[in-house]
Amino acid sequence: MTDIIELEGVEKSYGDFEVLKGIDFSVEEGEIFGILGPNGVGKTTLFQTVLGLLRQDSGTVKIKGTEHTQSKEIKEKIGYLPSDISFYEGMSARENLEFFTELAGTDPDLDDLLDLVGLEDDADRSVGDFSTGMKKRLGIAQSMIKDPEIIIYDEPTTGLDPQGKKAFKDLVKKINRERGKTIIISSHITTEIDTLCDRFAILSDGKVEACGTRHELSSETDTDSYIRLKTEDREASEKILDEMDVEYEAGKKELEILAEDDIRSKLFDRLMEEDIDVEAFEMEEETLETTYLKLTGGG
Repeated sequence: MTDIIELEGVEKSYGDFEVLKGIDFSVEEGEIFGILGPNGVGKTTLFQTVLGLLRQDSGTVKIKGTEHTQSKEIKEKIGYLPSDISFYEGMSARENLEFFTELAGTDPDLDDLLDLVGLEDDADRSVGDFSTGMKKRLGIAQSMIKDPEIIIYDEPTTGLDPQGKKAFKDLVKKINRERGKTIIISSHITTEIDTLCDRFAILSDGKVEACGTRHELSSETDTDSYIRLKTEDREASEKILDEMDVEYEAGKKELEILAEDDIRSKLFDRLMEEDIDVEAFEMEEETLETTYLKLTGGG
């Protein structure tokens, strides 16, 4: 995969307050990339730097191999949905898009965009009558009026109910797969984006603590993996585990076995040798949230 965004040593301060302290990561073309970090860690400042709205104090930001120079050509490659999106509420959805299209100097197919985000039947309704979810979808349409190659969503699920969050995730996947857009999405809540993104960068105290897939992040932090064993033959199973010198915890209905190495095959063979009836035998890694808390000092 080709890197479409590259950041190296990016620093940004406001007076004596350091916000970004040497940010390094890259985003591959065509992926959905998650930025995870607590509130106030600098995610929005990072995005504004990538967008060219702020100039970094040091370091480099490259878009498709070209160093970002705040040029119009580079800015047009990136769409943006801010966390505090707002529209002219006395105007319709179509009128709002027409206004922003005129400002951008572009000529997109607004019917196509409204259809994409599921607002084709509400295009001429006043935005003041829209729900939060509908406004978010209109914001997604607005972020695409320049037909950008990259779209950034800053804390986009804030204020959405569970149904709205699911609809948003489904729409993001559709835009990524059907329109071929590279997407960067931020959140301070891991469960909002953990099943949506291909890879993640975890930010803490203005720095990238780790970057990778969920599995790679778990490996970096020595996050424990477990085998969940459910059987009626508890006593015989525990005897085997004791013989194998394996650490485990006995719950009411199942055994949770710490697997520092992959012992699944060896353990399963031993269970079969003793003719133990196994109801469930699954490998489970700790969640992205656990990894996130360890990296940000919250766990």
